[in-house]
Amino acid sequence: MKQLMLLLINMLLLCSCSNDKSTKSSTNQTVAKVEIEEGIEPDSMCNTPQCVIYLQPYADFSTHEVELLLPDLQRQFDGLLYGYWEFKVLPVIPLPEDAYIKNLNRYRATVILNHEKKQLKGNEMVIGLTHKDICMDIHGKKNYGIIGCSFKSSRVCVVSNKRLKNKDDYWKPILHEFIHAFYKAGHCPEDNDSCIMQDGKGKGDFTNKNILCSSCKH
Repeated sequence: MKQLMLLLINMLLLCSCSNDKSTKSSTNQTVAKVEIEEGIEPDSMCNTPQCVIYLQPYADFSTHEVELLLPDLQRQFDGLLYGYWEFKVLPVIPLPEDAYIKNLNRYRATVILNHEKKQLKGNEMVIGLTHKDICMDIHGKKNYGIIGCSFKSSRVCVVSNKRLKNKDDYWKPILHEFIHAFYKAGHCPEDNDSCIMQDGKGKGDFTNKNILCSSCKH
């Protein structure tokens, strides 16, 4: 009888331990599930791209115009790119005097970018916004008029809407230059006129460019 009682007690203890482990396991699984659903990877470093993007308006590009542009930028960046982007608007400043080419009434984009590089700290990027005409040496031409320019290794770019056919498409060349500068990506390798990363070739027409193709998706 005594042996039977001891056997029953041991069985009860084993069941209790088993239930306790099951409860802990269930709890851990629930916690892990919640963390994953909230985008947190337990005991691992998050590999989601993150960047603070400073929007730098130049000359006659007002902060009010930037604020009107912001919802479009946030929506398109969130919809087309994988990552977390925090936009901050900087005060309006003049375009660099040493970038100005008087006889053409244009500004050298590369000189503007060199000035922007000095503003960078840590995981940041600067996107310059202007109505003024900008240019660079490209396509075998000196001071060729362009819409946007970026330094792939320095997280800086500048985009002008001066030559843009549809001003409502301004977010598209901004996204285009951001992808060059942030991801160090080139132009679209596919024959897809709908892709935002297609080389504009100085035409200024982004009307039908509304997507990122599979080769350019980030």
